[in-house]
Amino acid sequence: MSEFVETVMAGQARAMCEAVLAAPRYSRLGQITGDPGTGKTATTMWLAEELDGLRIEAWAKMGEKTMLQELALALTEAGHTVEETGTSNTLMQRIIRSGAIKDRLIIIDEANHLKWPVLEMLRSLADISGAGLVIAGTDLLAKKFSHPQIRVFLAQFRQRVGTKKVVMQPVTEAAELAAYVLAPRFGQITRASAKAFKAKTGGNWRYAVALSDACARLMENENIDQLDERVVETAAAWMAGES
Repeated sequence: MSEFVETVMAGQARAMCEAVLAAPRYSRLGQITGDPGTGKTATTMWLAEELDGLRIEAWAKMGEKTMLQELALALTEAGHTVEETGTSNTLMQRIIRSGAIKDRLIIIDEANHLKWPVLEMLRSLADISGAGLVIAGTDLLAKKFSHPQIRVFLAQFRQRVGTKKVVMQPVTEAAELAAYVLAPRFGQITRASAKAFKAKTGGNWRYAVALSDACARLMENENIDQLDERVVETAAAWMAGES
């Protein structure tokens, strides 16, 4: 993640993760939400690297045992051998007794895919082990905690998160987007180019990265030295044609 640029939102997410780790035991939970394309995945990968954390990406219908197996695998890859076999109870006991996650950050990305029993299991794991747990996902994740049929099951989780939340937003300023995405790659950018780039991306981080890649390919193919509005417009049209 050496090419990651720390945006304002990423900085806020880092500060929140640090607050999670500094919180008293039984309060070490945090939450990152945001629309698709706002940079959650890139940010969680960066946070795991920067804070020596463990990151697991969830998927639809992922159950408790599979989550614990993925955590055991992540620990093994980090140098703590934790066997991945056995029941959910055995796996959880083994992970806790290893001591490898005490005071360590665990980030679960795409957590909106998880059903409430898995989230509650993760809450218990963090409580018992003293780990810091941050879950990240789309707005569907936030809605789980207010859903009338399951909110009672997640009451302790919600209370432990408290205000330790970050909502990732699209980049609103053309100059900010240019500074984060374009300047590190293309050098000094004119205001007109930055404005054209912002207009084409709508501030969506994922599309902005993809469009900068398209601009770079176009400039290389056409032997263009300077990024300008024409390059942005042509690259955006190229991308639209490809899709």
